[in-house]
Amino acid sequence: MAREKLRSENKTLELEHLTRELDAIIESSSDGLFVCDGSGRIIHMNPASARINRAPAEKVIGRDYLDVAREGYVILPSAALEAIKKREVVSLLQESRYGLKLISTATPVFDDQGNIIRVVVSERDITEMDRLQRKLEEQQAIGDQFRHQVLELRQEYLDEHPVVARSPGMIKALNQALKLSEVDSTVLLLGESGVGKSLFADLIHSHSRRSDNLLIKINCGAIPETLIEAELFGYERGAFTGAVTSKPGQLELADGGTLFLDEVAELPLASQVKLLRFMEDGQVTRLGGTGSRKVDVRIIAATNRDLEKRVEKQLFRLDLYYRLSVIPLTIPALRDRKECLLPLIRSFIDRFAERSSKPKRLTRSAIDRLASYPFPGNVRELMNICERLVVMTDTEMIDVSDLPRAVVIGSDDEFSAATVRWPEVMSMAQILESVERAVLVAASRSCRSQQEIAAALDMSQPTVARKLQKYGIAIGYK
Repeated sequence: MAREKLRSENKTLELEHLTRELDAIIESSSDGLFVCDGSGRIIHMNPASARINRAPAEKVIGRDYLDVAREGYVILPSAALEAIKKREVVSLLQESRYGLKLISTATPVFDDQGNIIRVVVSERDITEMDRLQRKLEEQQAIGDQFRHQVLELRQEYLDEHPVVARSPGMIKALNQALKLSEVDSTVLLLGESGVGKSLFADLIHSHSRRSDNLLIKINCGAIPETLIEAELFGYERGAFTGAVTSKPGQLELADGGTLFLDEVAELPLASQVKLLRFMEDGQVTRLGGTGSRKVDVRIIAATNRDLEKRVEKQLFRLDLYYRLSVIPLTIPALRDRKECLLPLIRSFIDRFAERSSKPKRLTRSAIDRLASYPFPGNVRELMNICERLVVMTDTEMIDVSDLPRAVVIGSDDEFSAATVRWPEVMSMAQILESVERAVLVAASRSCRSQQEIAAALDMSQPTVARKLQKYGIAIGYK
């Protein structure tokens, strides 16, 4: 008997200890907790619940939930009463009369006969969480609006800068660009300065599955060496002098979209290492940061440099070169696409004339001079020249005298082809082509059509058409 009594006392002590432990846990919980019996009478409320409901425990404990609710101490509808009614766990999103947003979850407790003996209700204050969520949604809305504006500007840019492809080389490059827009491969755009590498990057991105996201452009040669890494990868507060706040890099901002690295050959070696690491694992670590973030970014790079020679001189990493040149795409220089020259001239003159509300036309002589100029600055130089002609010419007709001196001097040799002494370095084939072009230019000035030129030079019309196209000579442009 004594042993059984001792055992009973020990169990009682264990139960009391467990009860005190549970009470301590409930009392110290930051979430509100209160307990009802099976009839909806509140039998316990922890301090957090009393604070959330602004209900002194002595005014609610031992009373029916509905009576307490009528006095405004607890919230209706009640998760506890719903749990008693439905005999299952019930969660409700509620708002107190003090403006607090709550998530209340009521869990019924059953005895062995299936009767509800207790309902435990947890209340979590999500007011701050809801405020932050709303702020996040506002920021996302601003971001969506910004993306929409960027898309509109990009589309406007493409509409204003159509890719003129008349020569076989340019048509081939354009077709390759459209093929590359269907995949996510890294692209290296090659070509001289001013050929339109940025326009090709726009074209590839706008036709890709990433077109709804950002295309971010970085000119690696225009950013100081000390800042390029921070620009690409971002930085944390205090990473360097002047870093008073954290800032995401362009790789993070381009997540889901495309990053265009123009003049990539100018990247310093230290940044090349980090770029290579990113291209291998897709992880971005900010300057001064310890954690990394996975981003999904397509890389399109461009350069007018010979990267292989840069590699030989140890100015560019070989492994990064291989990573970037998965699919190289060469854009031909303007001098190699003579068939595109006249449509480009017409397009630029008409565009700038419409923009300035000044109707302008080029004389045939001016067209021929422009057509014979080699344009070392390629399409960018041609565009600038056309804008200057439209803005600076007083009369509607633009003649040779209105052309920049560099254009006139640069094309003089070809226009005096029949009278000058030939340089010793020129081959017979080159001399014959120069003479042939000069004759065709002279004929195009005095004849109104290809048929008239053919009759004057005793040639067939198809031959005249082919040679005029070959040399980029225009007839009757007004």
